[in-house]
Amino acid sequence: MTFLQALEKSSTVELYTYIILLLTSVLLYIFSDYFKKCILALRLPGPKAYPIIGSCLEITKTGLVSQEMANAYKKYGPLARFWLSAYPMFVVFDPDDLKVILSSKKHTDKSVFYKLLHNFLGRGLITSSGHKWSSHRKLIQPSFSIAILEKFTETFSDSASALIDKLPKEETVLNVTEYVNNCVLDILNEAVLGVPVKSTDKKEMETSPFRQGKVVAPYRLTHPWLLFNFIYKLTDAATVELDQKKQLEEFSRKMIDRRREALKTQKPTDRRCLMDFMIEISNENPDFTEDDIIDEACTFMLAGQDSVGAALAFTLFLLARHQDHQAKCYEEIRQHIGSDPSMLPTAENIRELRHLEACIKESLRLYPSVPLMARKIGEDVRVGKYQLPAGSEVLILPYATHRVEHVYPDPERFNPERFGDGAPHQNPYAFLPFSAGPRNCIGYKFAYIEMKTIVSRVLQNFHLSPAPGKEEVLPIFRMTLRAKGGLWVKLTPRKVVS
Repeated sequence: MTFLQALEKSSTVELYTYIILLLTSVLLYIFSDYFKKCILALRLPGPKAYPIIGSCLEITKTGLVSQEMANAYKKYGPLARFWLSAYPMFVVFDPDDLKVILSSKKHTDKSVFYKLLHNFLGRGLITSSGHKWSSHRKLIQPSFSIAILEKFTETFSDSASALIDKLPKEETVLNVTEYVNNCVLDILNEAVLGVPVKSTDKKEMETSPFRQGKVVAPYRLTHPWLLFNFIYKLTDAATVELDQKKQLEEFSRKMIDRRREALKTQKPTDRRCLMDFMIEISNENPDFTEDDIIDEACTFMLAGQDSVGAALAFTLFLLARHQDHQAKCYEEIRQHIGSDPSMLPTAENIRELRHLEACIKESLRLYPSVPLMARKIGEDVRVGKYQLPAGSEVLILPYATHRVEHVYPDPERFNPERFGDGAPHQNPYAFLPFSAGPRNCIGYKFAYIEMKTIVSRVLQNFHLSPAPGKEEVLPIFRMTLRAKGGLWVKLTPRKVVS
């Protein structure tokens, strides 16, 4: 080999070395944030993880809620990690750390996890981020003022009365879950879509696609390869989900057309629905399109069903188990509404039911309807001795945070006094059934008035007691909290006291 050949070979090796180093540097730069998150995740405790699938199998455990979530803070401390396949997510438990994240407008973007719900809920307030979320929230917020919400009390009362009519008139043991779910759906049909609870055309609403909604996200989480859309689109589950989405959109457009016609002849005394307000918003703001109305309507209808239905069922179940608090609630109802089972509450009456509200809140503490939320943080956040990098996906588990013992002593005990008038000031980020901060649930006041009205009507008409052999509850996780086998109580009709 001549000197020139050796030099040429050496130059070629140097060139290839340079290219490799350059490519390596570019890749390290591109993936530096990912590697930072992985390095941090490897330092943190968390549920068992497996190659490729990560910690996803943990979601399928029978004791996921009652054991893993309930004891997570004791087991892992204020910060843990969860591997979604090869992607690290961070679980924050402590209310003080959650305040930093949830109170800031810098961390209002929803996690990539919520993209799995787009075909189910649409791109409404729950699943959207950025400018779309902030502009929609600003436009819709006035429709949820307390003055407007209290006007729905008649709708709540009508639906609660329909529920009472469906319940047996003799002492019986039953699963309250299905009954209250139907009651909540009746309310949403009128309050959101404008279809009266007392409508004579029941067939249309009985076949409504909002009765048949099925969320696929948990299935995709437990089968991580389906997180890739190009794979998921090839499955039967995707076909069914897209068909469901199409039905929801078509039904919603029909409801919009109907409400547009109704608004032309609406009288000041007529009941209004949330779709009416959204149509008016759309008329005044061209950027708020008919597709946006559909997305928000689907969000209110589908999210409102499961969350409030679960909260009501757990509240009735817990009042049946705790006779002392049920008696306080009933005495409060007698005082402010009346003992006659036919007497309907007013907005003013409902406001006075403070112990009942405390019981509902304590039920939501023990069994939050939404036991898991997620955020994508917009800048570095300090959590204890660790620094979460900007862009990190953060999981929030209300079921776990509601059981942090230095905030809630004896956390498994049903104690409504935690939320009573004389209770000490509480960190608002320690109670998260409706989230907290700028991205809290826009309809939480609606939900409280709704639940207080329904529970008060049930207690006016029935005494609740535990169902023999069905006193225990095993909470399970879908997208909202459920009780395996349902929630059973014994109903005894109350005698009218003259």
